[in-house]
Amino acid sequence: MKCLRPYAVRFTVSASLWMTTTGDEDMTERKRRRGRLRAYGRRVWRETKTAGAPRVNRYMMLVTVGGRRESPVLAAETLKPLIDAGTDEGLWPDDDPYHRVMTCYLRDPRPLPGGRAELFIWVIPLAPGIDPLARLLARMPGSKATLAHATFGEDSWLTSNMRMTARERKAMQTRAMRACRNVWKASPGMDCGVVCQVRYPDSRREYKGDPDNVAETATAMWGVGVMQGLLPASPGVFCFMLADGESEPKHHDLDMLAFTAPPDTDWPRLLLGDA
Repeated sequence: MKCLRPYAVRFTVSASLWMTTTGDEDMTERKRRRGRLRAYGRRVWRETKTAGAPRVNRYMMLVTVGGRRESPVLAAETLKPLIDAGTDEGLWPDDDPYHRVMTCYLRDPRPLPGGRAELFIWVIPLAPGIDPLARLLARMPGSKATLAHATFGEDSWLTSNMRMTARERKAMQTRAMRACRNVWKASPGMDCGVVCQVRYPDSRREYKGDPDNVAETATAMWGVGVMQGLLPASPGVFCFMLADGESEPKHHDLDMLAFTAPPDTDWPRLLLGDA
């Protein structure tokens, strides 16, 4: 089988279309921005395909976020319609967790004029037998880690697919933070990365959602550790993937593995590795 190589695509997003997982847009405005971002994304992916980008079956995504001050993981709300656009253009069979098996966010520190944001989306093909978490940790010899686990009921579980007012979303995030106020027991240090694994209450493959759709709940959980002084506000890399097994009915689980990393870690080189 031919070995596919990683490739990167650049997206430039204006301040008027940018969204974060903690934004205060109402449902109508979110829908409008998502629609425009998805149409823009289709155009970019179509050009990428014309330029020779291959179709992949199983893959990781590495997303660098430039021109923004907030934590890169908050960009998940803007990223979602751009990834959906790649699915529309047939660059992968689906963006579910059985095809897009891990998505990692990190900061591009370069400033940009005019309030624009710039995303580079790296598509990294993976062979069927490769475990992306094991692959990542194997590149961090000597790293120490702390594991936090939280279970969320329906009253505290928030995803980007839920239709709510801005006020309702804020209230749900507050309940999510309360649900995980005691989960962080130790600190990995201020130089660290994190992998958030999501467990759903159903064994059917087709039920599984995109793990980074839960970025709002995940950032609430991480934020609890930040407020406790145990975690950095913006880790070196923030990754999402599906967890093994199923959660209890009407509940969802998040397992967060925070691991130490040298402050000068070259995350793109490390994550691309020998892909």
